[in-house]
Amino acid sequence: MNKARVRILSINLVLLLAVLGAGYWGYSVLHPKAAAVATATATVTRGDVTATVSATGKVISPSDIGLAPLVAGTLSKLYVKVGDHVSAGKVLAQIDTTNLTTALASANASLVNAKAAVTALVPTKTIAEQAQADLQLAQAQAALTLAKKNQADNTALTQANAATYQSTVDAAKKSLDDATANAALSAKTYQSNVDAAALNYNNYLGLYGPAGITVAFCTSIDTINANCTQLISYYSTWQNAIATQTSSLLKDKQNLDNLTTSYNNALVTQKNNLAKDAVTIAGYASSVQSAQNSLDNLVATTNVSMQPAKQSAIDSASAQLANAQAAYDQAKRNLDAATITAPVAGDVASISTAVGGNVPTTSSPATTAANATGFIVLTNVSSLEITGSFSEADAAKIQAGQTATFTFDALPNANATGKVIGVDLLPTTSSGVTSYNATFSIDGTVPGLKPGMTATPTVDVGLAAGVIQVTAQAITTRGTRTTVNLVTTVKGKEVITSTRVVVGLKGDSADEIQSGLKVGDKVALPSVKGTTGSNGFAIGGVPGALGGGIGGAAAGGFGGGGGGAARAGAGG
Repeated sequence: MNKARVRILSINLVLLLAVLGAGYWGYSVLHPKAAAVATATATVTRGDVTATVSATGKVISPSDIGLAPLVAGTLSKLYVKVGDHVSAGKVLAQIDTTNLTTALASANASLVNAKAAVTALVPTKTIAEQAQADLQLAQAQAALTLAKKNQADNTALTQANAATYQSTVDAAKKSLDDATANAALSAKTYQSNVDAAALNYNNYLGLYGPAGITVAFCTSIDTINANCTQLISYYSTWQNAIATQTSSLLKDKQNLDNLTTSYNNALVTQKNNLAKDAVTIAGYASSVQSAQNSLDNLVATTNVSMQPAKQSAIDSASAQLANAQAAYDQAKRNLDAATITAPVAGDVASISTAVGGNVPTTSSPATTAANATGFIVLTNVSSLEITGSFSEADAAKIQAGQTATFTFDALPNANATGKVIGVDLLPTTSSGVTSYNATFSIDGTVPGLKPGMTATPTVDVGLAAGVIQVTAQAITTRGTRTTVNLVTTVKGKEVITSTRVVVGLKGDSADEIQSGLKVGDKVALPSVKGTTGSNGFAIGGVPGALGGGIGGAAAGGFGGGGGGAARAGAGG
């Protein structure tokens, strides 16, 4: 071989090695070795699973009371200022009473005249007639009182009799029940005696019967035979036991029959006596009603009869008297309401008018509401409450009496506890979202807390104590099937198995496992499944300069390099 040919072969060999080296480098870049990735796990434990719901709410003062006079007037005196604590009954303010006093005097004059008009039209009885009527009324009242006393006394007596009747029935029933139980025990004893005597006889007969020793044989011979004597004795004892059993059973039956008859008689006697007592009580009730009717009739008939010609005038005067009385009563209430007093103890929250200004009216002396309005508003911060708006799903879990905790935006270091007072029956809908308001009481007092502050109530809606639990991250639910990825070790290697579980209470951070897992089991947590090579590139992804678009699309959809693979893993 010449030198030129050797040189050509050498150059070709170097080029081949270079191509192979470049190919190996490219393959290593495209298919790096996978680096080991540890599986994130959680351990199944036993503990308490709690579930809570929260909402943003507001502090309210439901005991606020708005005060104002019944008639508008000028404020003449003011005895308190905002922030003062007042006790029940304390005078807070005074409205000018000049016009109110004049109105009351005028109403009183009209009332006096109306009473005089009615008196002038109504005839009066003589002294003798009035005395006779009074005597008859007193006698009728005394008769009614006596009838009621007799009814009450005899009602108490019949109630005591009813207890006695029942006691007699109960005693008869107990005697019957005791005798029935004793008869059953005695029957077993009688039978036991018969069985024992029969056993002795049959055992002895079994020994000597084959030798011809029988009752028939023994009664047919004249000579004394020791075996016959014993056999006859056993036989007689057996027959006597049967006779005793028959006689005793008959005696016990007769005793039970007698006790049954006594019990039935007690029931009949009780029924008859109760019916008789009911008739007696009805009679006394009738006497009371009769006495009441007599009194009512006497009251009606002792009224002075009016002359038909005057009746219309009397009716008209009586109507005017009623109107005058109503006007006087209203004028008196108006004058009394001009002095504004505190109906309960509390703190003065607001005063809307200064001395000399006009005080507005209200339909009633005091109005209690969550947002009270009035000339003076009293609030009582010792009975603050909290309202919160909860979604439909959360509201369905809340009910009166559940415990709650509270935090306050304006008081970051203050915490409080309380209970659910109730949940509104009607919803509140805003922008298509339905919610329900819940109201909470507050245990004790919270320094610095004021109505209108923002609060966050958190309600304990579920507690499963001492149960098997696992973090909610490890649980996957698809349709009606709930599973976890159970991690076990087989021949030194971790094996992940999809395992079906039954979930109980779903808590805030962990869920109750009712079946499918045990304490100490390990379950896998969800993680990104993209695999990273030893050189830092994601397996299945190719750098864009080397055609990464194709590798990325194949592994995780269209996109560049390893990013596609990472998304595919996360989605898997």
